[in-house]
Amino acid sequence: LFIFSLMVALLSFFFFFFFQAEDGIRDLVRSRGLGSNGGVLYVTDMDTIEVSNLSRQFLFRRDDVGLQKSKRATVAALRMNPKMNIVTFEIPVGPDTENKFNDRFWSSLDGVCNALDNIKAREYTDSKCVFYEKPLLESGTLGTKANSEMVVPHKTKSYAEHEAGGEEEAIPMCTLRNFPHLIEHCIEWARAQFTDVFETPAASYNKFIKNPKEFFVDIKKQKEGEALDVLENVTKIVKTIEKGPSFETCSNLAFSLFITQFRDRILNLIYAFPEDSMKEDKDTGAKVPFWCGAKRFPKAAEYDINDPFQFEFLYNCTNLYLTMFKLPVVRNREEFKKQIASLNLTAPKWEPDRKFLQKVQNEVKDQEAKSEGRETTPVVEETDEEKLTSLTKFLQEFDISRALPVDKADFEKDDDSNFHIDFITGCSNMRALNYTIPTATRHKCKMIAGKIIPAVATTTAMITGVVEMELYKFVLQLPVSKFCNSNINLAVSDFKLFEPIGPKKAKESFDPLENEVVVPVPDGWTIWDKIVIDKGDLTVGEFVEMFPQIHHGCTISSLFFKQPVDGTPIWLDFPITTQQKELVATNTSKKISQVYTERWGESDKAQIQLYGSIQTSDGKTASVPPIQFVFRK
Repeated sequence: LFIFSLMVALLSFFFFFFFQAEDGIRDLVRSRGLGSNGGVLYVTDMDTIEVSNLSRQFLFRRDDVGLQKSKRATVAALRMNPKMNIVTFEIPVGPDTENKFNDRFWSSLDGVCNALDNIKAREYTDSKCVFYEKPLLESGTLGTKANSEMVVPHKTKSYAEHEAGGEEEAIPMCTLRNFPHLIEHCIEWARAQFTDVFETPAASYNKFIKNPKEFFVDIKKQKEGEALDVLENVTKIVKTIEKGPSFETCSNLAFSLFITQFRDRILNLIYAFPEDSMKEDKDTGAKVPFWCGAKRFPKAAEYDINDPFQFEFLYNCTNLYLTMFKLPVVRNREEFKKQIASLNLTAPKWEPDRKFLQKVQNEVKDQEAKSEGRETTPVVEETDEEKLTSLTKFLQEFDISRALPVDKADFEKDDDSNFHIDFITGCSNMRALNYTIPTATRHKCKMIAGKIIPAVATTTAMITGVVEMELYKFVLQLPVSKFCNSNINLAVSDFKLFEPIGPKKAKESFDPLENEVVVPVPDGWTIWDKIVIDKGDLTVGEFVEMFPQIHHGCTISSLFFKQPVDGTPIWLDFPITTQQKELVATNTSKKISQVYTERWGESDKAQIQLYGSIQTSDGKTASVPPIQFVFRK
């Protein structure tokens, strides 16, 4: 009551604020009036309202279920204070929406408040607040625990500068791949399958048809096993395109994945370790069954389209392949079942996979050695050089002029129509059935695969009030010593409030990547500092030549784009390969904005972030603040 009565004083106060999710404006807009009297309050959230939200997100009611959070939150806020000027979006804030949330947008803000549910999104927003020097009110909850952090330009650390807390104990890869005993193991494995089947291959194929020369250069840099995986993935997509993508070809791909993962993989594992296998107990030396304790003896799946779990896997997997090849999806389950049944899919005869047997046996030995505290012996996997050469030749002879890009599936847990969570659910449950593990609901799979932490209404309300109090301090322009960060646990009534720490200052230190001591220029620069080069739309050569005059006599030996990062240099002072020499010769006379456009496409950016290898005037390796190249007003 004290907080809300105090907020009445700010009802008519002008403050231009940007919120990233409904959580952030839940109670805050109720009595403050941000965005009134000429100000603007931006709200964005791409999620829709679910029934579970009603117990902890107080702007929503039963009639709002299924509608956009940002829109309904705005409607509720305007009922409380019609004078507020709110602009609503329904899109994420990230690299893919920088055409909407562009330089002009970020520069116009007075501040940002986060209410996000993942670290990646927090780090992205934090990077923008640092680049545009905007204050950030950051907070989060974990059950009964909550924390808040005030990020003040040039006065405090940024969110990204804080060391990460203790990570969750990782599940051994051997357990995930071969010996799951919990449904959580199956869900983690299914999430990895989604990436391995619908994200990575599509990205590799698109890179191949965009720039085959660069693609094969990268292939040569990879280990043979990794290179073979990439070539096999790309070849599979190329052959599908040559046949002509259709419902039949996509169904065959889904069926092949089903047979490979839920029949052949299991039969190979049983072949490697039969049910009566024995192993030596590390303590007593006695022989004990291999399949005991957490190791569950598996059972291979037998194809049956009438099995509801198999049907769900094939339904969602096929539709994801249809989406990848930009074909119409089949949402009607009865129609899908008719079409899939008409194909008369038949599993090929199983034969032992010698390469798989060797790999799984090595993984088991490695895991046992780790559990006993012994050093593991590196195993050099056999590679099929003949196959590697054959796939490379096949792709080199492919006519890319008739190839079209495919759609890469970027995992999105909150879109119920994209088949992502449904595939992971179907895949998890098929895996669970292989190992006689109880199956999981779609909701549980979404929680675990999407790394969603259940929220407690009391915790959310409490941390909102804490953040609101800090907002007053921004508005009143109080010194940073008056601000408070917090770590709170309501379960044990533990409240810790403490002053924010100042930004880290760069200092001379040994850099293991450079393998030498790196000197900061200027000494003590922080993450908030920048090298602003606002001399017009310079060519690469002009930029390199002008840099020593702008920044303490430092010279550039290599130059790259910082966002997005692709590892391809813009310029090198000592190119080695023919490709590097051609690139430097071509780029030197080009405007930097032109190089950016050729690489990333047209953009309305007015400035570009750059980085590179920098030397001091006396030839020492230097660390410098981020480079902000302004080429357009």
